[in-house]
Amino acid sequence: MKFLLIGAGGVGIYFCGRAVMGGTDVEVVARSGFDQVKEHGYQVQSIAGDFCFRPRVKASASECSADIDAVILATKVLPDVDRVKLLECAAGLPSHPPIVLIQNGIGIENEIAAAYPDNEIISVIAYIGVSRENPGRIVHHGAGKLLLGKYNSSDTVTAERIADCFRAGGVECRVTGDIALERWRKLLWNLPFNPVSVLAGGVDTVQMCDRSDLENLCTALMKEVAATARAAGVMLTDEMITEQLEYTRNFPAYRTSMLQDFTAGRPLEVDAIIGNAVKIADKYGVPVPVMRCCAALLKSMDKMQQERRLVK
Repeated sequence: MKFLLIGAGGVGIYFCGRAVMGGTDVEVVARSGFDQVKEHGYQVQSIAGDFCFRPRVKASASECSADIDAVILATKVLPDVDRVKLLECAAGLPSHPPIVLIQNGIGIENEIAAAYPDNEIISVIAYIGVSRENPGRIVHHGAGKLLLGKYNSSDTVTAERIADCFRAGGVECRVTGDIALERWRKLLWNLPFNPVSVLAGGVDTVQMCDRSDLENLCTALMKEVAATARAAGVMLTDEMITEQLEYTRNFPAYRTSMLQDFTAGRPLEVDAIIGNAVKIADKYGVPVPVMRCCAALLKSMDKMQQERRLVK
């Protein structure tokens, strides 16, 4: 298969680099460090083995090949990132290639599915600790798995084809007929640990899981996520909460992606991670006071930081 990657951050580069090792052809839209990446590629330092990924780089999606088999969108889900526009050239090809969303959050598929009704939407959840140190250097700290499923469908044919490309490069992949359940399950982790890592002053996963006040806060947020999911018809259980806590306790000390963004002064995925969940809770009348408080604080911190950047 031939992929076009839009969103050359740590997650997209790591997984597409692995796919290339398995024989997949990948083109990458590199908006930052274009000349450096074109000449030297991406150097990936990984717990699963270091490698160099030298894709064919494009300045924009409008330059992509006409025979793309799938478009992978791995950008952050931010208010000022027009995902529909980013996909326009590639998704609008006559073949209507599948759109593969490797992105965080809940409710992120709706906008894309509405804009491109002729393209299959493959929703992907990444379980990985990875960071981009500079435009050409990626560091893979922990995990490295993918979970794929077709949006609003139990059909797994296309998802399996795409998963096979990553598997060929050594990535552990699982395909599900119920990606909505799995997105909510992932939110059990993302919603507490990403915001709390920032709101608590820059703590890592070990510091948040030391069976003290911060772990209690994360647990309270998890319980509100589970209650919201159940109201929306997705059954998250107390056992799932326990599993996520144990998983994180045994994970290497990791600074969440939201904390990395905040430290670097980048905008935060507030709505995708927590804002959309609050809206869903309101829709179903689920009380989420802890979630609402964290969302308000996080939005304020994000806004103030971006305003300070503009002043500078």
